[in-house]
Amino acid sequence: MVKKVVLVIDRDDDLGQKAGISSPVIGKDNVVSAAVRLGTADPEDSDVNALFAAVKVYDELKNAGEDVEVVVVCGDKSVGVVSDSKIADQLDRVMMRLHPSSAIVVTDGSEDEFVLPIISSRVKIDSVHRVVVKQSRTIESTYFMIRRMLNDPKIARITLAPIGMIFLVYAIFLVLQHPEWGLGGIIFFLGIYFMVKAYGWEKNIGEFLDSVRISLVEGRLSFVFYVTSAILLIISIVNGFNASANIINPSEAVANFVFFSTWWFVLSGIFSLLAKAADAYAENRKVSKYFTMIFLLIAFGLLVWASSSYVLNPKSPNSIQQLGGAIFGAILIAAIGVFTLRRF
Repeated sequence: MVKKVVLVIDRDDDLGQKAGISSPVIGKDNVVSAAVRLGTADPEDSDVNALFAAVKVYDELKNAGEDVEVVVVCGDKSVGVVSDSKIADQLDRVMMRLHPSSAIVVTDGSEDEFVLPIISSRVKIDSVHRVVVKQSRTIESTYFMIRRMLNDPKIARITLAPIGMIFLVYAIFLVLQHPEWGLGGIIFFLGIYFMVKAYGWEKNIGEFLDSVRISLVEGRLSFVFYVTSAILLIISIVNGFNASANIINPSEAVANFVFFSTWWFVLSGIFSLLAKAADAYAENRKVSKYFTMIFLLIAFGLLVWASSSYVLNPKSPNSIQQLGGAIFGAILIAAIGVFTLRRF
């Protein structure tokens, strides 16, 4: 029995994989021998530093009169559940043999510290001593942060996806020999991205992309509708951009963009809803709501298009009457969609 253990964690089992040493390793002489063998097999392995650092801590405590032992526990090359289970099993064996009241944990980086909850559930942790090579104190932490970000789909979608899209947007304009448009395209994309994040539309977009994938895999007619919708959406943006690119007045430029792109947007939305209706029909679900939404979309498009027309020509003869007629027509179209199609 000892009062305290200096505990070294080798989560990916470099000691076993490279030096052929079984764990747990208990005792100063055994740990030093293990460190020498691992250092001989791979002098660049950071676990070598951790092992010698643990021996140093052991010597300091021993010289201070502490009842202490140094121990190395290893996991598995399959880092995760398998390695952590092996570490837990070895810790149980160490606890049964030494019965320590506390531990000082020595690690060589962030990854090994993931097992701290496993250790603390078995023995009180007095201190955690991280060993990092002085010439590259932040490199390992940065490496593990990037590695964790790449491996976590949720974090990758939030951080890497927008960066990738920014590079993609700029590359497209670069290929088109209009790099000056790249900044505008990037700002446009970031605006859409922030709107999606602000209103929580990620789930809706994810469901939409899943619908497209399923329609392709299962060979549904809806896939053609989805592709047509995407093409019309691109046409609407390009059409609006071309109509407003050379206009200096901001309000007039926006009105031109809306006027020349609205019906393309509406057509894109109609084909998207037809795709949804086709999927619903294939899955024996109710389809009438999608046709109701088509009528509402047409009514919305009529309102927006008429409003932009009025902004562009407010002094035109009968402009007020035309706007009023568009409003009345939009209400009529919406009423047909809401009160008629919902019965089916």
